[in-house]
Amino acid sequence: MEELVNDRLFQDRRPAESDQASPSPSTSTQSLDTVKNKSSRKNLKVSGPVQPYQPHLKNFWYPVAFSTDLKDGTMIPIDCFEEPWVLFRGKDGKPGCVQNTCAHRACPLHLGSVNEGRIQCPYHGWEYSTDGKCEKMPSTLLLNVKIKSLPCSEQEGMIWVWPGSDPPAATLPSLQPPPGFQVHAEIVMELPVEHGLLLDNLLDLAHAPFTHTSTFAKGWSVPSLVKFLTPASGLQGYWDPYPIDMEFRPPCMVLSTIGISKPGKLEGQSTSECATHLHQLHVCLPSSRQKTRLLYRMSLDFAPVLKHVPFMHYLWRHFAEQVLNEDLRLVLGQQERMIKGANVWNLPVSYDKLGVRYRLWRDAVEKGAKQLPFDKST
Repeated sequence: MEELVNDRLFQDRRPAESDQASPSPSTSTQSLDTVKNKSSRKNLKVSGPVQPYQPHLKNFWYPVAFSTDLKDGTMIPIDCFEEPWVLFRGKDGKPGCVQNTCAHRACPLHLGSVNEGRIQCPYHGWEYSTDGKCEKMPSTLLLNVKIKSLPCSEQEGMIWVWPGSDPPAATLPSLQPPPGFQVHAEIVMELPVEHGLLLDNLLDLAHAPFTHTSTFAKGWSVPSLVKFLTPASGLQGYWDPYPIDMEFRPPCMVLSTIGISKPGKLEGQSTSECATHLHQLHVCLPSSRQKTRLLYRMSLDFAPVLKHVPFMHYLWRHFAEQVLNEDLRLVLGQQERMIKGANVWNLPVSYDKLGVRYRLWRDAVEKGAKQLPFDKST
């Protein structure tokens, strides 16, 4: 893989760094054999209509909502892996996730209400608890009825579900910003693009001075060379020459820390050399094969007063939507051409490294590989 992207691997910037490339894993579907020279370089093949999701990809904890959005007595309808679900809080205040379809006449439950910790269908008033059991059937005898539910948990201000058939993992990943940061914005968007294409975009910074010319990268110069430097085993690293650290966190999260001096400006050669920072979390939930539920959390280690400025949340959302719209017009065009057979991953180069590793990781998961590539524990 290192020959494929034509770049050396570094452990980090300190004296203990190593520039030895490691052997690449082999994947049959993507034809990424070890390459002897540039002329024999193989392509990553991602083309054609998006295929049905493989069950192995579902066996992870997925963040689906921010805790602050799920208040007592409210509901949040979501799609996850092409199935409709609805979130609500039970009598004990804990979140639950049940199928968004009444067992009686298939009415969407989110059109109803929450009554004493049970979700009530608006059609005939059937009420379901967070485990999916129907506990109330007005005007008729109570039948033993239960709708599907998903394991649901709450941690660090986020609601998580486990959509897979395997037993849920005992622990959830931590998505907290680093120490010293305060959360300033939590935003949810529904986007008409497959989640893998969105992750490809988020894991790529080299496009910024060409794509984001009206927002955060306005005025950026175009470097003569952009590289993403990463350990031989891992899904994280840093950008050169940008002071930005980035990580893909399975199954669908991107975390980044950006060193800044002023909004839209960069300084220094590493995040540690910058006085102030912005931390971002992007969660790309696969709603369907052409739709993503995006959860975005933005944190700062400076200007805490901004948290108390009236309507600041709306300003953050406006800016986030501006940035995203610059990407979306391109990614939607990619998706349209991919469905028609174009390969959206032709000729990977040095700055494509993290995106390529995500694709190799996902391919291994979908095939049910027992040993996943770039596992930091190995």
